[in-house]
Amino acid sequence: MIITIITIVFILSATFIAFTKPKLLYFLLIFFASWYSLFIDIGLQISIYRLIIIIFLFCLPVYLSLRKNAIKFPSTAKYLLIFVCYAVAVTLMARFFVPESRIAGFTRGEGRWIFQIVMLFISVTPVFLPLLFLKKIEDIKTVAKVFIISTVILCILGWIQSLAFYFYRAIIFPVYSGGLTSGIMKVIDINLFGMTFHRMHSLGGEPKHFAATVVVALLLLIIFRMIYRKGSRFENLLIGFFLISLFMSFATSGFYIFFMGLILLIILSLFVKSLKFKFAFKSIAFLVTAVIIFFSIIISSGILSSDLLKKAVIERTIGRSPIEVFDAATLGFLANQPQYGLFGVGIGNVHLYAKEYLSEWGRSLAYNDVFVPNSGYLRMISEMGIVGLILFLFVYLIPIHFNFKYRRRIHDERIKSILLSLNIFAIFILIAYLMRAQLINYVFITLGLLYFLNYKITARDKHTS
Repeated sequence: MIITIITIVFILSATFIAFTKPKLLYFLLIFFASWYSLFIDIGLQISIYRLIIIIFLFCLPVYLSLRKNAIKFPSTAKYLLIFVCYAVAVTLMARFFVPESRIAGFTRGEGRWIFQIVMLFISVTPVFLPLLFLKKIEDIKTVAKVFIISTVILCILGWIQSLAFYFYRAIIFPVYSGGLTSGIMKVIDINLFGMTFHRMHSLGGEPKHFAATVVVALLLLIIFRMIYRKGSRFENLLIGFFLISLFMSFATSGFYIFFMGLILLIILSLFVKSLKFKFAFKSIAFLVTAVIIFFSIIISSGILSSDLLKKAVIERTIGRSPIEVFDAATLGFLANQPQYGLFGVGIGNVHLYAKEYLSEWGRSLAYNDVFVPNSGYLRMISEMGIVGLILFLFVYLIPIHFNFKYRRRIHDERIKSILLSLNIFAIFILIAYLMRAQLINYVFITLGLLYFLNYKITARDKHTS
């Protein structure tokens, strides 16, 4: 009852803001993009992030009627329309051939294809919001600051949760399978060699979701340091705070994404003159030092022995299978039925085919339930085929190429720095998404900012020519 009342109050408040200060609501959308625990399950997971998007969609006719000028899209945006039409077409065709679903509920069973198409439109909506509500290129920096503030709050809540667990064995922010207070509470602690470790998460979803958010914020700060070539003591402390929070999540996927991001920055610094390697090196050195000091204090205090820490690290990294259970099932399906690899099986249908390839443990988890691959590239190939993956990469890389192409024509150093920061961040987000599909929110938010920058650069170029 309380959750229902809070939800109604939020919807009414957000709708009021949508009509009075839509730009503020867009920033709230960015703020809640990573608050994965705040959702309700009605057969579809409606998070607070998606709820804000739905409010925007209902208000869209009013926005368009009040605008004096038509919305102008950059030329690069037309490829996204092609991708969306392709995804819808594949899903509509696939519905005539998919195996019968025995999963209860219309939204999860026979009517799933309808709602998956609806969710596709909801997912791509943030791409167009910056063109509606952002005015200046400098607003992109505000978007980054809002996201970092959101991540700081999630980490603070995570530390409060961890301290409550270690001192009182209390779970302040439980993670439920059905969102908020419904469904089964998920176990987010791990037992390693006789000790129970709490995996930090707060309201950022499961530890792997929380860790992914922290990594994105970490890499964003490091990119700023590498481009702007200066940083305050507060930023250094913030980077250390994020890194330690990442380690406390014990999320292997977060570690992989983080180190991939660092390697990407080092490689890019060899080709982009404005991206100074020494700042990446200093940041990395600071991060490593912070971790060493943190765990040295824990070991010296007797809370944790060095041997136990070593075993725990091995258990969470090289001691685990490199392929997760749903990814393994999807790979098994594609390997045994390669004819689906070209065009896929439609959005949200892969579980109907891949469930027969689940391991024994995987069958106990989701044989008669919906599941998707954890890797973005596998989800894209299984749902839309190699054709869909190539088209998606084309859609994403075209605006990045456009920005690099026009960068030489820009003489304002502030704009050039924002352009370079966004492009490098976009490349990181793309690769991170291919590794972990849970980052899809950031993909479309970033794509929207790329289109906004494309449009603004074109407008400036026409004005100066």
